[in-house]
Parts: sequence; C-alpha cells; structure tokens
Amino acid sequence: MTLEEVKSYLNIYDDSEDEYISGLIEGSQIYIDSMVGINYKNDENLVKLSQILQRKIISDMYDNRGTEVANNTKRDIMVISILDKLSNIDEVKKDESDDGD
Repeated sequence: MTLEEVKSYLNIYDDSEDEYISGLIEGSQIYIDSMVGINYKNDENLVKLSQILQRKIISDMYDNRGTEVANNTKRDIMVISILDKLSNIDEVKKDESDDGD
C-alpha cells in the first residue's frame, strides 16, 4: 500500500505527516503478517482483503495517534474475520487440492 493511497483514504492533502503515515503503513503490514503469516500474498482476493484490513488499522492508529493496534480494533468482528480468513489460506489450499483427487 502506498503513501498516496493511504493519504487519499484518510483525506490528507498535505505532506506534513508523511513520515508518521509511512510508519503506520509499515507497522500495520508487520502486524498483519505477524498475525497470519505471508502465504495469503499469493492469492489476489486475499491481498485485497488484507488491504481493507490494513486501511482500517491505519485509520484507527492515525485517529488515535498511536503506533499500537487498539484493543477495540483487535476485537472488531471485521478485523477478526479477515485475520481468520488470511491465516487459513493453507487449509483452504489443502481442501481445494483434496477435492481434486
């Protein structure tokens, strides 16, 4: 996800917080990857889901001026369901290959 995409999403039109926002982009990606691994990156639809999640995490961190994912975000049903979907990619791929036998 690019700085320009995030700034557009957050409706930010100046460059004064670019460094801070770049840190949020990096931190949110690290958070997602640490929670679910990186295998989801091989599936275009799951990458799109991860981008929705990343936007939400960045927005929450930006609004709350923190570098940690807030507990209410961690418990958000959308966040939980997307993290579950991304983390289960290996199981989905295994089930798909088993169905082909």
